[in-house]
Amino acid sequence: MSLSIDIVPLAPSLDLYGEPRSSSAFSLSGHVGIALSSPYSVFERRRPARILLQSVLLTFDGQTEVFTEKLGYSGIRLYSKTVDLAPSEPLELTDEGQDEPCRWNLVFDLPIPGWLPASHDFAAGDVGASTQYFLHAVVQFLVLDDQQATPWSFSTLCSPFRARARSIQTRKTITLRRFVEPPTDEPAPVGLVNYLLTGPKLASEGAQIPADVVSKIQVLASVPKHLDVCDNVLPLTLRLRTKDLEDEHCKRLQLKQFAVEIIQEETFRRVTDVSVYQTQYPLPSADCQPPNKPLLRAHYMGDMYNKLGLFLNPSSNTTSTTCSGSLLSGGDSGIYYLTGDRHIFAEDAEAASWYTLETSIPFAHELKSSLEGDGESKLRPSGTSPMYGVSHSLKLTVQCEYEMPSGELADADLKFTIPLTFGRVAPPLPPRDILPALYTAMRLTHGSYPLMPELLPFGANLPAYSQLFDSQGNRKMDATPLPLYSPRSSSDSEAPVDLLPAFNEKQDILNATTV
Repeated sequence: MSLSIDIVPLAPSLDLYGEPRSSSAFSLSGHVGIALSSPYSVFERRRPARILLQSVLLTFDGQTEVFTEKLGYSGIRLYSKTVDLAPSEPLELTDEGQDEPCRWNLVFDLPIPGWLPASHDFAAGDVGASTQYFLHAVVQFLVLDDQQATPWSFSTLCSPFRARARSIQTRKTITLRRFVEPPTDEPAPVGLVNYLLTGPKLASEGAQIPADVVSKIQVLASVPKHLDVCDNVLPLTLRLRTKDLEDEHCKRLQLKQFAVEIIQEETFRRVTDVSVYQTQYPLPSADCQPPNKPLLRAHYMGDMYNKLGLFLNPSSNTTSTTCSGSLLSGGDSGIYYLTGDRHIFAEDAEAASWYTLETSIPFAHELKSSLEGDGESKLRPSGTSPMYGVSHSLKLTVQCEYEMPSGELADADLKFTIPLTFGRVAPPLPPRDILPALYTAMRLTHGSYPLMPELLPFGANLPAYSQLFDSQGNRKMDATPLPLYSPRSSSDSEAPVDLLPAFNEKQDILNATTV
């Protein structure tokens, strides 16, 4: 008898949308396949295999680990959920009367919390941090009839002592991807976030310009709400003006230049420093954490640290470490000079208005420099997990110049930090008019629709959730409701009905199928 199992999810990855929220959940669907077969023998008649299926335990398990030189190793379980897919009563399975292996599929649909962090692999050399998710299936069964036990075999003599209860298990890695927003078939407007800085917050230490002048400068910076990790430029808009500054000082003040730098910062924490994260999201209890319950697939150093933790863990009391680097391109200094007349505040005393600067800052996908050796040295989406987090910021320096009454030029660097959010943007959905066009093209080309599943991407014929429901889960009202029902007339019933739109020109078909 041969018994095998496998786990088949409906999609290659589990996609999560929006910010992590403990009040939201996503669906992970698929099936666990059980294949039963009986091999043929040249010495005796083939006997069918019979087993009694007792349970099919499917577990979704998530874990995150950190391994650095300063912190050593730490691992924690993020989430675990187990369901039994087998019927409440034992079920007999047999391949009697079948020439090929018999297969049974037990479907599952697991609710996955919406706060889980995205999957993340260790950096080169298995250092840094990792977040992994697995589906683990264990099938328990009783062997009722095994054709391999021949009447004169040695196993027959030992059959009273042989345990008939058996189990088989398998595991599959599940990739969690997080996108900033759900996919849509229409281009979404770029959301901007404005940051207004004014007063002493802008004044740098040791500034030579009088403090009462610097405190009247206002800077309004606008950056995208989300930046795609696949993009290469950061749109930046700066608006500057003075408020309640006397005319004499406005004419003496000018903008010289500004400098920018995009910083990525990675933070690693020990398992003992996860209390803040645990107040926001429901991590499993200590009974479900290692070493009480080992991780399904721990780092190779995990077992050594659990057994020899007192000898391997660093003696330092440091519970976290940080590494950071610049995302500016290697040849980009990040300094932008202002050309032309730089006295942009000269008319503010009469009618204060914003002076606008717009630019696009190119950024690289590899870090320009790093302060520590445990980071990945590449651009990562912003996010956080119990022991690992990635944050981004824009370091902005605005240099102003002021003409003193003596004629001497004084300057001040106005420095501040703007938070940035990098994320993944979901690929757009197919246009709404592509489905009728594809149906028509296949009807004219093949005369039927057998190739439809191969031409359309997964789920292309289904509307997006955001098109049907709002963020609170309420059904959206249809802006163009269906017309009222009217009975079909006799003339209509005799006329041929064609539910598919037809194209008269071949060029129309080609254009429609390549959208």
